[in-house]
Amino acid sequence: MSEDQAELRAAELEAAEAVLGALLTPGDSSDAAFMEIVEQLETADFREPRHQVVYDVACVLRTRRDVCDPITMTRELERRGDLARVGGAAYLHQLVQAVPTVYAAVRYAEVIRDASLRRRVEAAGIAAVTAARSGEGEAVDVAERAVEEMRAARDRGLAVTDAPLLHLDEFLAQTPEEPDWVIPGVLGRWDRLIVTGGEGGGKSLLLRQIMMRAAAGLHPWKKARIRPVRCLLIDVENSRDQARPWIEQMARGAHDEGAPIDPKLLTLEFLLERGIDLARPADRAYLARRIERAKPDLIVIGPLYKLTMTGNPNDEETARVLMSALETLRTVSGGAAMLIEAHSPHAVPGKRRDLRPIGSSLWLRWPEFGFGLSPSTEVGAEELRLVDWVPWRGSRSERSWPEQLCGGHPWPWTAIQYRGNAPIPGPTLTEEQAVRAGLIADQTYWDHEQIGQ
Repeated sequence: MSEDQAELRAAELEAAEAVLGALLTPGDSSDAAFMEIVEQLETADFREPRHQVVYDVACVLRTRRDVCDPITMTRELERRGDLARVGGAAYLHQLVQAVPTVYAAVRYAEVIRDASLRRRVEAAGIAAVTAARSGEGEAVDVAERAVEEMRAARDRGLAVTDAPLLHLDEFLAQTPEEPDWVIPGVLGRWDRLIVTGGEGGGKSLLLRQIMMRAAAGLHPWKKARIRPVRCLLIDVENSRDQARPWIEQMARGAHDEGAPIDPKLLTLEFLLERGIDLARPADRAYLARRIERAKPDLIVIGPLYKLTMTGNPNDEETARVLMSALETLRTVSGGAAMLIEAHSPHAVPGKRRDLRPIGSSLWLRWPEFGFGLSPSTEVGAEELRLVDWVPWRGSRSERSWPEQLCGGHPWPWTAIQYRGNAPIPGPTLTEEQAVRAGLIADQTYWDHEQIGQ
């Protein structure tokens, strides 16, 4: 066995023990992981026979909705006469201790599936070579049989469970599904929005404003009520004392609009002093536990470059690791919308600032939505703190975004939307006057009855 093969075998063994350990760990996260694991793995995908036995029994226990832990597994294996075959009760407890984090069990299952596929392909290849060298039968028949065996290795008999092909007439006859909104018209479940800008450009305040208004049951851009949203802030750049003045001001703003925030709907996690590195399993597990307890529907996190302290931030592999960690956190939340703060490159004299995120180009393709805050060049823009809301990636679906934002109080930002080419309202106009004059779009939007409040 070569050194590379030995490393792959060791990784497969660790992954198998982690998956089985996760299945032997009771909890909501383990239950959710089980549903995805059984869609990926068959019993035969495990290389070691004892792992096949444990997986088979774990699937039986969980399918019956029985408790699945080392104690119940020991009892079931004793009943079947297989306890000694798997290494005894001590090995079952060892499996649980081998789990870096339950939340990544699906990722470990992918390692097992990949290794299993390689073994099946290898076996099919050996059979094809043996048949070709034997000289028996027609060459065309040997080739066809080899193709069929490779296809069987790929599909593992799963083709019978595939959904039927979708034809054009069926597709056009389907009624489009309404997104599962977190913020109506703006963000749905599983959506990812990255907001970029320069240092001190107000992007973190904007994300906090979206969060605070959502928790209060207020639309982020418009004077309208929505269903209050359960939110979690994960701040890795500011201390509690640095964040408190703005949080207090926005909380008072919500209260003054008749929408006081239910404290239980907003959880704040400040990690500047502690630090966080999502490349480390322990830190991923820490945030996963916090998310599991908070149960948010909206997560605000960032800035991006401070979420890992290892690797080159411009390196593609570092970006992949960080993306994988963020996907794990989204999965743990059950599909919370995620708002991510990121920095853009330094401005070049004489040119408009590039608003794409610093780092790997992978970030340009990863989120559903990507926008940057860019100071406007229009006359009077500096007095109004006027910024353009500039997309740096094509949106995957239509949403209700502002075109510009200007400074406000008590909310740090006020959205501006145009009617035609009307001029920007000056600082002497109230919002109500600007609406009546047609300078900003009417703020009427969803109300409680329309969204089921």
